[in-house]
Amino acid sequence: MNTIFKFITLFILLGLGIFAQAQIQLPADLSRIKSAQITDAQLMQFIQQAEAAGTDEAELMQEFQKRGLPDAEIQALSARVKALMGTNAQKSGTVQDEKTIGTKRIYRGEMTEFRRPEKPSRIFGSELFSGVDPLFVPNLKIATPKSYVIGPEDELQLDVYGNNISSQKLMVSPDGMINVKYAGPVNVSGMTIEQATGVLKARLTKFYPALASGGTKIQLGLGAMRSIHVVVVGAVKKPGTITLPSVAKMFNALYASGGPIDNGSLREIELVRNNKIIAVADLYDFILKGDQSSNLSLQDNDVIRVPYAKRQIVLEGSINRKGIFEVKENESLEKTLDFAGGFRSNAFKGRITGTRFTDIEKKVIDIGKTDFNSFYLLHGDSLYVDSVVDRFENRVYISGAVFKPGPYAFEKEMDVLGLIRKAQGLKEDAFVGRVNMVRLKDDRTKEYKTFGLKSILSGQEKILLRKEDSLHILSVLDLRDSTTIRVMGPVRKPGDFRFEDSLTLQSILLQAGGFLENATPSKIEIGRRKKDVKLDEKGSATSEIIEVDVNKDLSKIGADIFLEPFDVISVKADPAKVRQISVKVSGELLYTGTYTLSNPEERLSSVVKRAGGLLPYADINGAKLIRRKEKVDTAQIKRLALSAIKVAGIQDRQQDTSNLVKDDELKSLTTEVAVDLIRILDKPGSTEDLALQDGDELVVPKFINTVSIGGEVLKPVTIQFEEGRGFGSYLAAAGGFTRNAYKSRAFVVYANGRAAKTHSFLGIRAYPKVNPGSAIFVPVKAEQRSFDPAKAGILVSALSAVMTGLVLLFR
Repeated sequence: MNTIFKFITLFILLGLGIFAQAQIQLPADLSRIKSAQITDAQLMQFIQQAEAAGTDEAELMQEFQKRGLPDAEIQALSARVKALMGTNAQKSGTVQDEKTIGTKRIYRGEMTEFRRPEKPSRIFGSELFSGVDPLFVPNLKIATPKSYVIGPEDELQLDVYGNNISSQKLMVSPDGMINVKYAGPVNVSGMTIEQATGVLKARLTKFYPALASGGTKIQLGLGAMRSIHVVVVGAVKKPGTITLPSVAKMFNALYASGGPIDNGSLREIELVRNNKIIAVADLYDFILKGDQSSNLSLQDNDVIRVPYAKRQIVLEGSINRKGIFEVKENESLEKTLDFAGGFRSNAFKGRITGTRFTDIEKKVIDIGKTDFNSFYLLHGDSLYVDSVVDRFENRVYISGAVFKPGPYAFEKEMDVLGLIRKAQGLKEDAFVGRVNMVRLKDDRTKEYKTFGLKSILSGQEKILLRKEDSLHILSVLDLRDSTTIRVMGPVRKPGDFRFEDSLTLQSILLQAGGFLENATPSKIEIGRRKKDVKLDEKGSATSEIIEVDVNKDLSKIGADIFLEPFDVISVKADPAKVRQISVKVSGELLYTGTYTLSNPEERLSSVVKRAGGLLPYADINGAKLIRRKEKVDTAQIKRLALSAIKVAGIQDRQQDTSNLVKDDELKSLTTEVAVDLIRILDKPGSTEDLALQDGDELVVPKFINTVSIGGEVLKPVTIQFEEGRGFGSYLAAAGGFTRNAYKSRAFVVYANGRAAKTHSFLGIRAYPKVNPGSAIFVPVKAEQRSFDPAKAGILVSALSAVMTGLVLLFR
């Protein structure tokens, strides 16, 4: 318990992280410690002290393991540390990758993350410092480098093995001394690990004689590394003092500072030690070659200075890597293109153009290919690499009746016959009479040449080609008329078919898919053009009609008939096979549904009777018939409506005529037929009893005991129907007419679709009768045209002329 008490006291009051700075010796044996004996409050205090000292969780757990803390206890303690660190981060609202204490920034090694900027920088090399995962992280698990320089606060591990065995930890004091068993104090300040090993071997040889013969050996390494302070200044994103592990290198410090700013140099980064520049780092060597020779190890109080870039240029266009590049004074344009990864495949390599800043204005620069290696860039130059010209330097083209049409490489002294051979020769249907060739002249205009192909194929004539020549060889099929034969009537695929030699009637009917079920194979007509039309005779026949009978299975009856171009075959429908006519009954009838008419003349009363008659609550006055209608030409109807309006003299020249007739009304596929079902059922077979058509639908609505009033009334409303109530009473229920009401044109639409208008005689209006389910509508009055003095003058003049004539006539 005494050991546990000592450990907890040091653990809480001093914090294990402080051992890296104050070098406080902790108990060497922690094998009996239990993590559960430490409270959360004590552990949180320790975490805060460890963070202030720059010690991360991995280093703490490594120190526990060295001192014998069991693995199970290490895992339990690590889990508690992570949980408490997460809770602390949630309370603060953010996870800090860096912690600032005074003017120092503590670098947390592998825990460090930088957020990716919203807009990536165009500076070449900036991606080294903008990644989410750190690119430059000190490796804390490597073996101790022999060149490592020992300094105060280092903990050294000295092992003697072989004939003699010994192990001890040596703490380097602030004055650089270590206390070695047997050898006593030894000054190792400023020595490398290799040098200190030689000094200790010499001092210990008298105590371990076998060291001289090799029977005993010694090994010196780092037990725990110290922290060092490095200052980063100049054109960096976060200048200041940074705390790093003693094994950190120059690039680690640059990454911890956020890297150079956009106009900071990546190629002349100086490492200053004891007021002297000991190295100048060029990050381009690392980016382009992976060379880390300038990534030197750091020492305490080193200074890294990042100057501003002296020469930055912009490269755009058809290159592999676009952006802003830093070039040195002795680097040519060719070297800069290497930084950009070279040209793309479609780049124009003959010349690069761009702009340059002078002391007063800008100027254009262009560099030919031969000058790339001797042209040197200046600060602010902007260059653009264009794409190649969109043309071919060695192309000829062949198309038409050859086996392999397409573009081919032009060769010196290449002729038409050589191009045909490259295209694997002519097809069997090639027309060898004449051939067309298109040639581009020097001014890029086209020139057409035609020549005979027979003499070229026989070798009698040779026509040389030029680049971009295009040769087209016709097919004999292209020179024929494209003749067709038309098949109409009840066949599966009616339409036009290409005429071929020896085409017969039965073969064309097979191409049309054969007969439909209602087709008749007899009396098939072939309409054929007459060749001897007598144009000088009135009524001269222009077609010859041939009537043919075949079997339904298209087997022959006698000799088959050969067809000629432009024949028209008409297959007739069998008059005995009439398609059934179906109508629909819906609404308030006993048996609603679809009915097939027994004959084309079946009347409406018959279908109502077949449907079981009307239900008691059916509105017989509101029954209506919905009938399909043929598609109409909406443009023609609009023209007719507009003409009627013009004739009536009410068309205003400025009026918009686009909405005279509504498109949705014109495009409707059905229309309502008003029927008087009472009279039809009273007198079946009368003229009122309609003959039905295919697709008709009888709709008998449910009795509706209301009347709706709309249009130009003060309050459109629907009210209950009352027997004996007049038209004016219903209008009064809607508040009466508005100022714009066209009173004399008020009308009623009945439930069956009929309408009745208001009549007027000697100023007395007679309103139509109102029935249940009716709708009263009051239209709007047309706008009164303003007084036109010019037209009034014409009217007065006309009247004056008439009166003058009457006076002269009766004088």
